[in-house]
Amino acid sequence: MFLAAACGNAVHVYDIDGGTLREGRKICSNIEATCAVWNHNNRILVSAFANGLISINSLTSQRDATVFNLQEGSSGVDMRVNSLHLSAGSRYLISGGTDRAVRVWDLKRQQLKHAFSACNSAIRSVTFTGQTDEFIVAGCESGDIYLYHTQQGIAAGMCRDREDASAIQAVQSSTHPFVRNKLGTVQMSGTLRLWDITTASQTSSFPRLHWAPSTCIAFSPVHKHLVATGGLDKRVVFCDMGVQKEINCLESPYAVTTMSMHANGHLITTGTSTGHVLLYDLRGATKPLAIVEPCGAQAAAGAAMPSVQWIQFSQDRMKDGDASMASSSSASMKKAKSFHMQTLQTSLLNLVPSSASLDGASDDRLKSSLSTKGRSAALPLATLAGLSGAAPVGKLSDPLPSTSDPTPANLTAGEASSESIAWLRQELHDLRDGLSEQIQLVHLEVLRQHQTQQTELANAMHELKLQMAQLLAENQHLRRENERLKHIF
Repeated sequence: MFLAAACGNAVHVYDIDGGTLREGRKICSNIEATCAVWNHNNRILVSAFANGLISINSLTSQRDATVFNLQEGSSGVDMRVNSLHLSAGSRYLISGGTDRAVRVWDLKRQQLKHAFSACNSAIRSVTFTGQTDEFIVAGCESGDIYLYHTQQGIAAGMCRDREDASAIQAVQSSTHPFVRNKLGTVQMSGTLRLWDITTASQTSSFPRLHWAPSTCIAFSPVHKHLVATGGLDKRVVFCDMGVQKEINCLESPYAVTTMSMHANGHLITTGTSTGHVLLYDLRGATKPLAIVEPCGAQAAAGAAMPSVQWIQFSQDRMKDGDASMASSSSASMKKAKSFHMQTLQTSLLNLVPSSASLDGASDDRLKSSLSTKGRSAALPLATLAGLSGAAPVGKLSDPLPSTSDPTPANLTAGEASSESIAWLRQELHDLRDGLSEQIQLVHLEVLRQHQTQQTELANAMHELKLQMAQLLAENQHLRRENERLKHIF
């Protein structure tokens, strides 16, 4: 699994292995990095910067590292991007910042799909929400929460708490399939509020959960009632939405500025105002498993330590069949050199690999051609996975799986047969894992549709109950009128 942290003038990518954080690739720029988000299969990392630059980075291949920009940076206009969020299939990207506009980007066509009318203040956080990402939510410094229809491209309404007009620091939608319509917001006042998007109403509130400004929020992907918030009071507070009370608290050595919870539900990471990244295991550890300083080099040079602006786990749903692919991807990321991104770039930039990597690529191709001689060439199924419906941003093909590097001279028939059987078994294993993942996705979709139907049925029953009450009231009125007429005549 990987972790991306936006700190200082770079986005740092870490490989998490056994509770340790090892830095791999680093995306550098001349200006401050504000946020970074992974796509659904961890092949693409989207980064944003203080001058408005939004960059799409392919991290799957050392030889074919590719970058293209959705939005160029500007030095004259305040275009700072404060938040990014990708849809479930990574087809659409939304952004929001100090220019007060929410923009929807189409990654397949690599262009702007829609720009909503400006909000009344700077946007601090944006997110997709709803059963099928049908709504877009933007939290503003004025304390207002704007709702938009994703496909229709129109405003859906606005929410706010009349008693608390402090700035919205973060908004996030629950990723649990049973509570996809649940939205959480944290504010400068330290308050956590939970909203139901379908009715645009507040369902619960945790006033003054932090005695300093709340800065971040994370829903558990496993437990539908668990939500965590972080704040500048150096605390991570866990709340149960079912019973509506605080259930636990994690003391941090530094003020928390950003937070992310892994898909397994027991790993959580925090970024701090002092530039530290902390990794916790919620299954029993009260102290962090690992602490790193992404911008430690700047502090060593005498500069002030910048805070961690954004942090996010990769969207891992690790299976046994993915172990080899994950290890190879991790190795390539650890070996890859950091690349520098200019403030203003062209719309499409191909990075040229170093000579060492070219030599390594030639050796890999030579070994692949020798090991696959005498059998038909076929690519692994894992290489066919990419952006869902999106245009390719890099060559994602890998060499054929090989367990050894024999030469044709000393390759016996038995060895060739055993190697072919091993390769065929690996292909069948990959196919089985791919089908298993598709079945899981179908199962989740069925659960979401069931939840939607249950909600619609409950609303229909409520409307029917109201109509029955009106009919009963009208019947009582007619009876009284009938009795009155009997007495008159």
